[in-house]
Amino acid sequence: MAPTPLDGYRTFRDHLAADEWRDLLRVGAPVRYEPGDVLLKEGDDGDHVLVLLSGACQIVGARLDQGRALLAVRWAGDVIGEQADLDQQPRSASAYALSKCAVQLLRGTEFAAFIRRRRLERQLTRYVSAKLRSNSTMVAELAGLSVKSKVAWLLCRLAAADEVDWFVQLSQRELADLLGMSRTSVAASLSDFRALGLLRTEPQGVQVLKIDALRAEISPPDHV
Repeated sequence: MAPTPLDGYRTFRDHLAADEWRDLLRVGAPVRYEPGDVLLKEGDDGDHVLVLLSGACQIVGARLDQGRALLAVRWAGDVIGEQADLDQQPRSASAYALSKCAVQLLRGTEFAAFIRRRRLERQLTRYVSAKLRSNSTMVAELAGLSVKSKVAWLLCRLAAADEVDWFVQLSQRELADLLGMSRTSVAASLSDFRALGLLRTEPQGVQVLKIDALRAEISPPDHV
């Protein structure tokens, strides 16, 4: 299963004509990342922008309790790091590779020059707005789910980043941190899904076995 963004969400590539996208990829240098690698670090200066060519990454931010909160998942065709470059502020979130990622690294000045040269200011504004809306949609989705459904939702979203194996290279503690839940709650949900044959827990993470069946487990809590 190829990874896909939220329904209706358009990546930066979707906002560009084919020749504009090719022109963008002539700028900067190619870089590759392995699962778990840090692409961007919260608090760092925003002196470069990354264009995702393949793979997917998770965008996470620090919480007040020292944990990490999942903010978004970005895919091939997306650009990350542009906000810090635009407002000249430290990065507000970190990005970690969920799968093997190929990216094009551009200096902030190179990206800005490309936008000006191709007169893409409006497209960039629309794209940044679309990302903000997708973040809000994700938060709303999670808010309406039961504990067990939240775990299924997160695993499906992250497993989709691995087109071949559906492997989520995160510990139970890391999954719990991203959802703002206790490790005990996550472990209980994983145990239920394991008993149904939907996944297998391993020392390095979670191996999803039946992603469609796991997705079917995502449902809102019962109301009384």
